[in-house]
Amino acid sequence: METVIETVNFTATRVIVTSEKSFEEVTNNIETINGRSDNALFQQMIGTKQSFEQIKSGIESMIGKSGFMIFSQVEHGKLMSLAGKNKKAKLYIIGNPLIANQMFEQNPAVGLYVPLRLFVYDDYNGKTHVAYDQPSSLLGQFPNEKISTIMQMLDQKFEEMVRIAT
Repeated sequence: METVIETVNFTATRVIVTSEKSFEEVTNNIETINGRSDNALFQQMIGTKQSFEQIKSGIESMIGKSGFMIFSQVEHGKLMSLAGKNKKAKLYIIGNPLIANQMFEQNPAVGLYVPLRLFVYDDYNGKTHVAYDQPSSLLGQFPNEKISTIMQMLDQKFEEMVRIAT
């Protein structure tokens, strides 16, 4: 049996939005407009072999006003404080399993990029930055009409979410 290695080069577009709002205000806004993933509920839905409609309803209950949920967050600032740096930085893993599933059906490799990442950090000068790679630039490497439609929608949703947060 032969192993095949394929290398794919692509260009991503990073969006960085700078806000006069405090780090705390921006992160609070992000956490308010996005729902929260409930891993116990996910496991329960999978373990009890619920119908797709029941699973869909359970997932929808976790989705926030933004159309997304936060799967996890990493407090980079707290990690940096261990090295004596007083920096505020937080990475969010954000997505919507119902949207992602539509793309998985077209090409499972999209799982490398969804859920998406959103990074918030301060710059020591009172400004807060929100950075993310534009979904269409990450997913554009998958030539598929349905994925193209979804990634354009994700671009708009991310732009709106960050606009509200900042």
